[in-house]
Amino acid sequence: MISRMHPVANWVRLPQHEHRQALDKVLQFRDAAPDPMASGMPEAAVQWFWMEELPRLMKRPEVRQQALERLAELSARRQDLEQQIRLQAGALIEQQAELDQERALIEQVLP
Repeated sequence: MISRMHPVANWVRLPQHEHRQALDKVLQFRDAAPDPMASGMPEAAVQWFWMEELPRLMKRPEVRQQALERLAELSARRQDLEQQIRLQAGALIEQQAELDQERALIEQVLP
């Protein structure tokens, strides 16, 4: 079976006919948007996905499995970011300490 990524959440794989239905719904939201020049995903489509579409899809075991895989991916990415933040913050804290030390030395010799 060929699957396609959901137009709102590209981590949810759907059969082709369901993808088409979801895409049609997103296009309806786009066409109903008050600003015809707006770009990107319509906010109403995003809300529809999280409030209606995903809860309905989560009743299926394969979608639940995709959600669990997405959670694991998000957790891993968050841990990577946390590590990067720690490394960068550590380096900045070291620079701050060096500046404070030099500042203290200069203040000592000022009359």
